[in-house]
Amino acid sequence: MERTIGPIAASTRTFILKASVGSLLAAGLLSSASVWAQEAAQAADAAPVVTVTGVRKAAQSAQTIKRNADEVIDSIVADEAGKFPDKNVAEVLGRVSGVQIRRESGEASSIIVRGLPGLVTLLNGREIYTSNGRSLFLADIPTTMLQRVDVYKTQSADMVEGGTAGVIDVRTSRPFDFKGFTANLAGRVENRDKAKTNDPQASGMVSNRWKTDFGDVGALLGLSYQKGNYHDEVTWSAPPAHLVPGDPAATGPIDLGHVNALGKRVRLSANWALQWRPSRTLELYAEGWSTRIDHDMERQFYLGGVGWNANSTYTLFPGTKQVATVTSSNPGGLFALSSNQAPQDDSESHQGAIGARWDVTPDLRLTTEFSRVNSRWKQEFPIVEMTASPTKMVGSTYVNGGAYFDYPGYDMTNPANYRLGAFIDNWQASGGQSNDWRADAVYNNGEEHFFREFSGGVRLAQRKASYMHESMNFLPPMANPPAVASLPGLLCPSMQLANDYGMNQWLVACAGYQHANIDQIRKMYGRDGKTAPDPYSLYRNGEDTTAFYGKTRFGFDAFGVQFDGTAGVRVVRTELDVNGFSNINGKPVAVNRDVSSTDVLPNLTLKATLRPDLIARLNAGKAVQRPNFGDFNPGVSLGATPDGAGIYGGGGGNPDLKPIVGKNVDAALEWYFAPTGSVTATVFKHKFEDYVIRRLSLEQIDGKTYRMDRPRNVNDGQLEGIELGYRQFYDFLPGWLGGFGLEANYTYMKGHLMEDGKKNPFQGMSKNAYNIVGLYERGPVSARLAYNWRSSFVDTYNYRALGLDLIVDPIKTADASISYKINDNMGVTLDVENLLDRTYNDYHGIPTNPRDVRRYDRTVGLSLRWKL
Repeated sequence: MERTIGPIAASTRTFILKASVGSLLAAGLLSSASVWAQEAAQAADAAPVVTVTGVRKAAQSAQTIKRNADEVIDSIVADEAGKFPDKNVAEVLGRVSGVQIRRESGEASSIIVRGLPGLVTLLNGREIYTSNGRSLFLADIPTTMLQRVDVYKTQSADMVEGGTAGVIDVRTSRPFDFKGFTANLAGRVENRDKAKTNDPQASGMVSNRWKTDFGDVGALLGLSYQKGNYHDEVTWSAPPAHLVPGDPAATGPIDLGHVNALGKRVRLSANWALQWRPSRTLELYAEGWSTRIDHDMERQFYLGGVGWNANSTYTLFPGTKQVATVTSSNPGGLFALSSNQAPQDDSESHQGAIGARWDVTPDLRLTTEFSRVNSRWKQEFPIVEMTASPTKMVGSTYVNGGAYFDYPGYDMTNPANYRLGAFIDNWQASGGQSNDWRADAVYNNGEEHFFREFSGGVRLAQRKASYMHESMNFLPPMANPPAVASLPGLLCPSMQLANDYGMNQWLVACAGYQHANIDQIRKMYGRDGKTAPDPYSLYRNGEDTTAFYGKTRFGFDAFGVQFDGTAGVRVVRTELDVNGFSNINGKPVAVNRDVSSTDVLPNLTLKATLRPDLIARLNAGKAVQRPNFGDFNPGVSLGATPDGAGIYGGGGGNPDLKPIVGKNVDAALEWYFAPTGSVTATVFKHKFEDYVIRRLSLEQIDGKTYRMDRPRNVNDGQLEGIELGYRQFYDFLPGWLGGFGLEANYTYMKGHLMEDGKKNPFQGMSKNAYNIVGLYERGPVSARLAYNWRSSFVDTYNYRALGLDLIVDPIKTADASISYKINDNMGVTLDVENLLDRTYNDYHGIPTNPRDVRRYDRTVGLSLRWKL
């Protein structure tokens, strides 16, 4: 049935269509293959559009991407080339609905989407990862390199498989994204209040394109340097135990302690791109990305034994059997441990790609691409421990959410009070390499047909991953150790705690001394040189993947409504070659396991344009997520020293793990009432089979009890929820008030995994989370105030196999920035991260049994940006 529309409606639709196409081209999302379906005649001749500028334009581009996409997607687009309000991709993602991040060690770290960690990370549509992992550590990509970031909540048949939670595609610029020559430089300095440092950062990008006798040629180069010092401080309390003399029902901690987590991170990154378009119908390109990170850390760990004995006095919280305060004394000395854990990380990741696009006819496009990734990571991790014997401790288990303790009359900064303890000689290394080739074909069948586009393709990928760590890492204390003061350069005072937790400084073995004198320390403990790898840790796995897909885009009118959709299927054959060592009668025996699987992944999307400004969606599909390579390792790693309960630590893999299967349905309603105004709602439901979890359990190995950490599959689980989003600039307000805008989103989730007949919520999932971002842009001034909140969640079930869950309190963060455009080519930005001096609190089962209180740097940054 054919619909007729009046001239005004037709004109409005044409305007909206062209605005949408322009925004998508500006954001780099639309290729000319997609433009065929919009304005076929103009697509081949259309000039590239300059990257978007301004907060409003960025918001408009992000909104247009979401509106026109077939999948459920959220995007964040640069204000202008490489200009974002955050320092790296991980921090950017914290503002996306359904995405939850954790910040520690000076930056955003772990990322989950809709409560799940199973993500595919792509760089310009290609698979990218860190070392032997399945995904990239997204903090390693600075925002100065970005054009935009796309977060796909659903996946189409033409996308790389591997994530049940979603896909994060990081897009960098290419020279043909710009009209001609462009360049920018940015300098930044950061002050961190707890680390007490001022750290420099610098970045730059230059791009140009030329018309030659051989066609259009373009080249782009971007460089970034980031240096960051940080200081995270922690006070902690051990899990409650039945140790109270004379009252077996009472519970109290066996230890109280502090941790200063210090570090310096230097990150160098580069990206480059070359494009050659010899004719309108042919384009060839090559591009690459590299990063190198040197990360020196110290974890100044202090453990103070409560030393429960007949002389201990204590109080209980009213109406409970929980210890509130305790005073212990022992003339022979209480146990105290200073352990400076000093890891130094060195990592590199590189991706390079070459590809081509050929428009064989006005309706047929062929593309092909080959890429290679090489990533490695290594760590040297010595730990020198010292012990002390204070005679009295006064402690409280719950003060301002955490532990508090002190040693009256005992100086923890006096070298005479310490003696050398154990030495733990750790090191580890991992690596990953892959070759990836794909070829795709897209045929435009015409908008007048039901089936409007057909596409298909093939992808062949070879992946290798390896890992190993030290053997015999524990060297016990010497019988007659030298006095700590007799070793020049050994001792350093710990960094003082910024908050009042009682004792706030102690002595540690300097991290620099440990690394500079590692061979001398080994000899002092009776070891000559670095140990060989532990065979049970070592694995070398290979994974070959063959994937084919077919997809069609269709459309029709019914009941006065325009419907558009896609249907596709991806068939993936995975062959895994696992190589490691197993413990057979106490001896390492080489193990090889070949596993193969074939997955059929259908996908269907349907979009109904109820009105020009109102869209309804329904998406359904199946996804698969492969376990981490290390999870397949048949070997085990066993600790050498027991804890206070006589239990050893250990970990191992499971070569029989199955991939996780997710079956997903999303339904959405989206109202676009202005170019930068929208209200959206998405309801989602995911069902899982063979979900992989890691759990601690007690195992008997060679007559000893080990608390073993292993992965395993659980039968089923499900997750459901709703996402709400709102965006608007209030241009209708008079005068300067018209510069205000607001972005807000809210996510509610509930779900569980069936484990041992019990429904457990997903680990790390908050039921409720929201972001509120106040925006302002008028004339040369722009500003942003962002607030993020997420509800409590379970960090670990059955923590340390003690029958207690480790629960994290709600987390709230606030950041702000203000920018001033000095002229068309220069601007300055002042930003503050951690305005609220946030705390991270977790506890053993109930809030009055705390584990950690963590506090982080407040960071103030000043940036100057110059654009040519």
